[in-house]
Amino acid sequence: MTESVFFYLLSGLVLSSAWSVVRNENLFHAGLSLILCFVGVAGIYMNLDAPFLGAMQVLIYAGAIAVLLLFGFMLTHDLMKARHERNQHLAGILIPVLMALLLVGTILNAQWHASSGQPVNFGVASLARRYMQQDLVAFEMVALLLLASLMGAVVIARKEEGSRE
Repeated sequence: MTESVFFYLLSGLVLSSAWSVVRNENLFHAGLSLILCFVGVAGIYMNLDAPFLGAMQVLIYAGAIAVLLLFGFMLTHDLMKARHERNQHLAGILIPVLMALLLVGTILNAQWHASSGQPVNFGVASLARRYMQQDLVAFEMVALLLLASLMGAVVIARKEEGSRE
């Protein structure tokens, strides 16, 4: 009973914060709502007895990617100001509706296969071994890409500050 209550509370938190991300005009406030959405998803993972996924959700998404976005927003001064452009409402409604129709059509037309019955081992040790052995190059490339994007945001912000003086 309490698990269902927590699930519905967390899904309400995720849905309301996701709506706030979409509707907020200030990018910084939208980024804060995005962090709240990521934390809510982590809570849902914890509620579903997947603590590793919940911890990775907080560390990777709420901790790294969202903070990187917030730094980028803060370092580019013009993005912090709310803009009152309303000419994108049609595209903002049409694209999600088309995407939803595409997903529903894919789900209805997919050929679903029964499970083989063999348990899949997704333990922490097997995931760590895979990340640090098989996928180490991809893991390091993502880290370098995130670092390069943060450095690029700093360089762009410094150029703008230098040209305004």
